[in-house]
Amino acid sequence: MSTLMVAFSRHDQQREETADITARPLAALIRSDAGERALLRALPAVIPWVRHLSADELKQFVTELIDATHDLAQLDVHANLHRVVVEWRATARILAAPISPLSSPADCRTRTTAR
Repeated sequence: MSTLMVAFSRHDQQREETADITARPLAALIRSDAGERALLRALPAVIPWVRHLSADELKQFVTELIDATHDLAQLDVHANLHRVVVEWRATARILAAPISPLSSPADCRTRTTAR
């Protein structure tokens, strides 16, 4: 096996371990009410655009984020994590955008939840 192949293999293994180490504490946190509250309070400092999501949307984002991180770590499926972040960031961007005075935030949420 070439040195380059060994280096790529080592890099992939390290990436999988990092994703797994990231996913496990997040998953453990949301299993308890106190952990879930702590995670939901901390998330806006890490991912500022989540402040535009409702409480239910934020919980859904966290669940999808953890699931996608597990897919990355255990199945080497990177696309799911990227998709989750891109779609939820786009949702937050839509929710943060000014809307017409005749529209209500509920109207905007209805349009974006048909994802």
